[in-house]
Amino acid sequence: MLRSIPDEKVLITRKMPGEVSDSNVIHIWVTRVRHPQAVEPTNLYVIEQRVWDSLSKGARNVILDAFEYLLLENGLERTLRFVGKLRDMTLLSNSNFYVTVSDGIDERVLAMLKRIVE
Repeated sequence: MLRSIPDEKVLITRKMPGEVSDSNVIHIWVTRVRHPQAVEPTNLYVIEQRVWDSLSKGARNVILDAFEYLLLENGLERTLRFVGKLRDMTLLSNSNFYVTVSDGIDERVLAMLKRIVE
């Protein structure tokens, strides 16, 4: 998916920065590991600010690849509110927003997520 999007993109993921090899990626590593490049999963405001800063500087795509992890760490309501904020930020900046989920996600949660993202 990363390679199919040519523009600069913000990737919110559990993957370490070295695992992503695309020069057009602004990497936000979500983990509880203490590291200078890491953001704790409960610090959603930090992720929001980094996304907003990146969109303000010209990024045109936001990819949330840590939905299930954020869901586990923050609970359903807080995570869905966060996704809604990211969606609104991308709409305001005329950007694209993508959320990846695994097959194991509950159908009810998936339906709510779809309503927020669409």
